[in-house]
Amino acid sequence: MSSKDKKHRNNEQQNDTLKKEMHEDKKEVHEQINVEEPVGDSSTEKPSDGEQLGATQEKEQKEDALQKLQEELNKKNEELAALKDLLMRRQADFENYKKRVIRMQEDDRKLAIKDMALDVITINDDLIRAIEAASNVQNVENLAEAHTSFVEGVKIISRQIEEMLKRYGVSEIESLNQPFDPEYNEAIEIDESTDVEKDTITKVYQKGFKLDKYVIRAARVKVTRPAKKPDTASEKTEENTTASPH
Repeated sequence: MSSKDKKHRNNEQQNDTLKKEMHEDKKEVHEQINVEEPVGDSSTEKPSDGEQLGATQEKEQKEDALQKLQEELNKKNEELAALKDLLMRRQADFENYKKRVIRMQEDDRKLAIKDMALDVITINDDLIRAIEAASNVQNVENLAEAHTSFVEGVKIISRQIEEMLKRYGVSEIESLNQPFDPEYNEAIEIDESTDVEKDTITKVYQKGFKLDKYVIRAARVKVTRPAKKPDTASEKTEENTTASPH
């Protein structure tokens, strides 16, 4: 046998020996694992009593927390329902209040009209009597006297009307000789005069009336504005120029 064949044979023997040793090592390790670990799959093993107790307690805690949350939710729902009911009641009360206020305002307006109407009716009775008295005058000699009586009667009635208006808070706007105020007066005539220093009401064509700060009717007036005064120095210069000889 050649040296080359001997070398090849020795290599094969060494490989066989290594394979046997590896096989035996694997077998030994497997046996040790089987001895140390219990038979069966660990994933299917039953938990211990401690683990079961811990899982039970955790479950009970979650159930208690869930029950508390449910109770709080029920309480909040009850509060929300109570608030909705209260809001609906308040809304109904407010609507009733608005209707009641409107009725009261309407009643007050009617009572005010009723009282003023009674005063106007009473004054109109006096006016009718004055007209009847003047109409029944048949004697021409008494015509002047009847005319005078009629005029005096009308004046009395006018004063009665003004007194009635004052009782209801209606007052005349004081305009004559007062500074012009466009809020209370309407200018229907304007002129100029050196007798006034600012826009002044010098004549009242129609009286104005107000209720507190509210204008019922503006007064129709004549307004006099201050006229521009001529320049004194210019006048003197013109006089001197006129008087000097040419």
